[in-house]
Amino acid sequence: MKLPKVIENLIESFQKLPGIGPKTAQRLTFYLLNVPQSQLDYFAESLSNLKRKTVFCSVCKNITEVDPCPVCSDSSRNRKVIMVVEQPLDLIAFEKTGKFKGLYHVLHGRISPLENIGPDEIFVDDLLKRISSQ
Repeated sequence: MKLPKVIENLIESFQKLPGIGPKTAQRLTFYLLNVPQSQLDYFAESLSNLKRKTVFCSVCKNITEVDPCPVCSDSSRNRKVIMVVEQPLDLIAFEKTGKFKGLYHVLHGRISPLENIGPDEIFVDDLLKRISSQ
């Protein structure tokens, strides 16, 4: 049976997300067909605003709505200690513990010669400039 093009397009879009295969993409699509329109509108607006209303913090490269981010703006943080993390999710995990009181620097990746990812593809230069200016 041929599905409507709009459904096929959404299934294909979901499949482009990491960890989402064809079956899960179909399940998500058909689930969304059954949610109230207001919930679907909110979901669509959230997706639309994801890149429009977020930026990289100019200091630490975390994802934020304000620049500098709340962590970099917090005067109670220990500015002599910078934890370097691979992804924003790593920063979130450390923040949830409430134990680390320093600053962060988010690389947004890791050096991987096998995948042709070198220092130029992640925020290493920004980290080096940041360290040398302090």
